[in-house]
Amino acid sequence: MRDTPCPWQHGVVLVCSNERDPGAKKPSCGRARGKRLKGWLKEAARAEDGPVSTCRVLETSCLDVCPADGVAVALVPGNEVFVVTPEDDRQALLERVRTHMEGAAGGPGKARRVLSRLRGRE
Repeated sequence: MRDTPCPWQHGVVLVCSNERDPGAKKPSCGRARGKRLKGWLKEAARAEDGPVSTCRVLETSCLDVCPADGVAVALVPGNEVFVVTPEDDRQALLERVRTHMEGAAGGPGKARRVLSRLRGRE
């Protein structure tokens, strides 16, 4: 094993794309919805300036939130998990990621504001 410099030092965004079989006990975020949200967020983040432009946006399997009405998203570092409605919350999600990444970089986003459209996990 060897250490290597981390190219995404400001953080990682994990977007669930888990798809369960029909009739499963738990709901799932959905592969298509998760992939579309991840693609949009990655493109939007790259178009920004500052730390958000270098964050890593990754598709992942289950984050163990399992919403019936949205997609689970996690921000690392910070261990924040929330549910977004991809069609309605994209801009709010981008703002939340921007603020989070600026905070992780020690910048002006350190005092995070709560966005009412994003529902944090209790």
